[in-house]
Amino acid sequence: MVNRPVGILVTVVLGLSVASSAFAQTPPTPVVWSHGTTVNLFAGVATASSDTGPLAGGAFGWEVTPRIAIEGSGSWLDRADGAGAFAADLKALVNLAPGRSVMPFLHGGVGMYRAWFDLSQGTLPDFYADRLEDSAVAVTTPTFTDPSFVVGGGMNFFVSRHLAVRPDVDWKIVRSHSESYVVTTVNVHLAYHFEDHPITPSRLKSGR
Repeated sequence: MVNRPVGILVTVVLGLSVASSAFAQTPPTPVVWSHGTTVNLFAGVATASSDTGPLAGGAFGWEVTPRIAIEGSGSWLDRADGAGAFAADLKALVNLAPGRSVMPFLHGGVGMYRAWFDLSQGTLPDFYADRLEDSAVAVTTPTFTDPSFVVGGGMNFFVSRHLAVRPDVDWKIVRSHSESYVVTTVNVHLAYHFEDHPITPSRLKSGR
């Protein structure tokens, strides 16, 4: 006959064994991503007034929720015939399929568009020429700074939990005196997400 202390010990050991087995069979709860910080570099092309040229820039972002992010960016545009521009934008990005490895999004915001021209090499677009004619001062390299609105969209392709490739297109609508000047840009971003993004169930299970 088994004495009482031995019986209690056997009961405890069996209980711990069953609990350990149940714990081992229970999958760990995945970490649910909620917000984060991003940085990205991008390059592309811009076209306006029949002129097309390269652009390059960078951006910082704050992912407020898995669906909404705020991003500030700056880009330099090389225009034809000695002209150039700098654009600074503050945009809200809305992810249409958060938590997936491929995430389409829309974006919109406001910005500033600064353009300069070398009149010894080319002529001004009508949007700027009309304003220069109103000036009594002869200028050979005029510079214009105007507010803008930005709309567009693209896709985030996550190649890892931190790195994404992001092609997008946007339209910068530059405004002055009730007139508009539209600059269309096509860009490819290489974005780094500082927080870990568990983007698909398969990647969660494999640990990638």
